Amino acid sequence: MRKFYIFLLAVSFGNGYSQTTIFTENMGNTTATTAIASHTFQNSSPILFSGTADIRNTTPSENYEGASGNGCVFLGGTTPAKTFIIEGINTLNYSDLTLSFGHYKGTNAGSNELTVQVSTDGTAWTPLTYSRPTGAGTSSWILITPSGTIPSTSNLRIKFENPISNVGFRIDDVKLTGNTLGISENIIPGLKVYPNPVTNGTFFITTDSNAEKTITIYDVLGKQVFNTVTTESVNVSNLNNGIYIARISEEGKSVIKKIVIN
Repeated sequence: MRKFYIFLLAVSFGNGYSQTTIFTENMGNTTATTAIASHTFQNSSPILFSGTADIRNTTPSENYEGASGNGCVFLGGTTPAKTFIIEGINTLNYSDLTLSFGHYKGTNAGSNELTVQVSTDGTAWTPLTYSRPTGAGTSSWILITPSGTIPSTSNLRIKFENPISNVGFRIDDVKLTGNTLGISENIIPGLKVYPNPVTNGTFFITTDSNAEKTITIYDVLGKQVFNTVTTESVNVSNLNNGIYIARISEEGKSVIKKIVIN
């Protein structure tokens, strides 16, 4: 995905991307073990927190940049599996999403038994992957940045889960960053794209000159899924519902637009 957006940056004649913090959560403070449902987190609505883990003030986060200390989420290694779910994060206007979080394991032998997954609907979950050192002296806090694709969606869910691993884990300082489209320095005069979201399989592009335009559409993973030349209407009825990036070129000028197909 990174290469794709670098490509768009190069060909859009001035469209830029800037790294932005989309979401951050330091788990707040607590004076005793507290259930997730009863705890006051740093974020509030529309961000929601749930799961069978709990919040503790013991073994606070430390020894990595940005460690906030105070409260942390404890996911014990006992039956049943312990979970911590964050939902309500809007990532629609961002690409190249990166997740990081403080990670503590209760034994030197533990590694990546704590799973991290993302979802757009709370039903289908996609795992992210990571590893951390094992052996003497590694039962400590470190900053984890897992690998994998994090989707652009109006309601991103992140789930941490400790299966029956016999190892307790703690997490803190969950942070999500991404690239956001900058303002074009070479805007096509009078450009309008409508309706957006697209609801009937067709959208329209009008400009002051109404000259011939080349439309190239990519999915959120950077794969080209559509290309056409038109003066106004664009039929995308063959594309699935979802979020797309469209490059619109007219008379030597190009603009990047997000297109939503419903």
